[in-house]
Amino acid sequence: MVLTPFHYPLAYLFHKAHQKLSLPALIVGSFVPDLETVLGTVLLLIGGDGFRRGVLLHSLFGAVTIGLVVAVALTVYLYPPVVSYVFRIDREAVAAKCRFSVGLVASCLIGIVAHVFVDTLHHEFNPLLFPFSVSSFDALVLFGDWTQATIVMQVVFVALSLGVLVYELYRGTDGFWKRVLVG
Repeated sequence: MVLTPFHYPLAYLFHKAHQKLSLPALIVGSFVPDLETVLGTVLLLIGGDGFRRGVLLHSLFGAVTIGLVVAVALTVYLYPPVVSYVFRIDREAVAAKCRFSVGLVASCLIGIVAHVFVDTLHHEFNPLLFPFSVSSFDALVLFGDWTQATIVMQVVFVALSLGVLVYELYRGTDGFWKRVLVG
């Protein structure tokens, strides 16, 4: 599977292609579906059964309903204080890019759907069409082999991440974090 942080290049590339999209919202949206995995792990650690990655945030229905609400809330309320504190970016500059708007909602939606689509290319179980079907939608799994596809996708997304990093470092270290996290 493409590890969560390596979904970042999609957000970055969407923002570069269309500057009016909110980079913070694209980033949060592209990470939100994997909160499902974190929640399942926490449930396992506290003695529950946990649950498998699935319909909650990795189906199109779950992504555009629950996922969208979660992504918008995290972008508006959590992203500005956390990013400004951790990366020492002016909080007002971050908050200005995270104000609730139609563009922010659209950016969250693009990030979430992009994540779900990328995952359909390489995951063992893809509940893409839930609630219309509880079966895994595997028609897009590369090579018809999810293990091989996972390796290829991870390599591609690590390479994309390194490409973004090198490109932005080439542009200079002044304002680096603001460029890659706020836009």
